[in-house]
Amino acid sequence: MIRSFILALVAALGAGAAAFPQNPPNQQPQPEVLRIRLEADQVTAEIRNSPLHHVLGELAARTGIQFEVATVWNPPISLTLYRAPVEEAVRRILASGDSMFYFAKDAAGQSRIRRVRAFPRGMKGQPASLQLLGTGQPTKSGDDAVDAIERAFKALSEDPNVDVRQKAIEVIATVKGDAAVAALTLAMADKAAEVRVAAIEGLAAMGAREALPRIVESLKDAHPGVRQSAVEGVALLGRPDNVKDLKPLLRDHDAAVANAASLAMRRLSERQP
Repeated sequence: MIRSFILALVAALGAGAAAFPQNPPNQQPQPEVLRIRLEADQVTAEIRNSPLHHVLGELAARTGIQFEVATVWNPPISLTLYRAPVEEAVRRILASGDSMFYFAKDAAGQSRIRRVRAFPRGMKGQPASLQLLGTGQPTKSGDDAVDAIERAFKALSEDPNVDVRQKAIEVIATVKGDAAVAALTLAMADKAAEVRVAAIEGLAAMGAREALPRIVESLKDAHPGVRQSAVEGVALLGRPDNVKDLKPLLRDHDAAVANAASLAMRRLSERQP
């Protein structure tokens, strides 16, 4: 009865199945990734399978924009942004629905987005229960930006903020060298899965083959996102004899990990020893 009620509500709203996404039979939910940075009014983000309300809440904390979003509308969002202007970033995040933007001038006389109201497509102008996200002021400042190499190494080992440690990995990965490899290898033991993923991806991007044994160990990580990144790292850095390390993941309970392992094994098998 409850399921019938939900389906009827979705049909009445005209929102389609996107408002209540369902996974295919026997397929595990994919891990959520939500990384957003704001630098000079430009948004850089990596978003995968993150509920819309989570994404807007994080963006509100970074920008100070208040979002009024229909309570029933919370589809998973997946997209990548690189230095997108704030308005463009918001429009891309809300692309599957309707939205209304409200602007006001700041102290410098610049017109800025102050509030955004968002609905599933077809509901614009109709009464709806709304959820308010954001305080109207930034609650996460740009102070977490890590630009200097020295600060990046220090932040990776000491900063309690996950976003800061992720940013530090991005900076360190551009340096390369033994110290960078050592720092990112240690970061694969970080308590935050997001940081472990970033460390593996950073080492793979650096071509750090010396870190391969530690990446292979991460194939057994408890978090599916880490396992998937480790599979991709082995595919990039490994050799044909690493196929045996990936084979157990063909039976992984996470479909994305199993699929990645299958593709990685094929790539490694075709590689010259």
